[in-house]
Amino acid sequence: MRLIVSPELIEAARAGQGDGMEHLLETLWPHAYRIARSIIQSDALAEDAAQEACAIIYREIASLRSGDAFRAWAYRIVVREALRVAKRHAPIADAAGTVTETDVDLRLDVLRALAVLSPDLRAVVVLHYYGNLSSSEIGSILRLPSPTVRFRLMRARQQLKHILSPGSSFLATEAAQ
Repeated sequence: MRLIVSPELIEAARAGQGDGMEHLLETLWPHAYRIARSIIQSDALAEDAAQEACAIIYREIASLRSGDAFRAWAYRIVVREALRVAKRHAPIADAAGTVTETDVDLRLDVLRALAVLSPDLRAVVVLHYYGNLSSSEIGSILRLPSPTVRFRLMRARQQLKHILSPGSSFLATEAAQ
């Protein structure tokens, strides 16, 4: 699901008009939380990171030069806060302890495998697959060149493929728990 915010809403928030900022943050919140949760792998810590990101966005929205840059600007703040929280609380938790969906084994395996990735690789994967962003958009958010983003995405895919391959010791360990 892609974040779509009308230019009028962004301008109303930037200008401090009416409920513009409140509506903007309500629109942004599910995306901010989902991105933070995917990076951090902890509900409580993801909520903290997303809330702090929204507070920063609230304080700094007037400095946004163009409404067209809102999504990349907001995602950059969310990812930065999620990575800050992830580094401060590493290791966050074991992957099995943070996953609550028990009905789809493949989804569980992917979430557990994602938790094994470093926060930097996890951020790229989350923005690409959950945020539906291109490498240039991710590069803008993370302030990295597009080739670096593509390299990190390739490394993350390689690691995930290895982790999720049949006969992987990771899957055998997870199944035994």
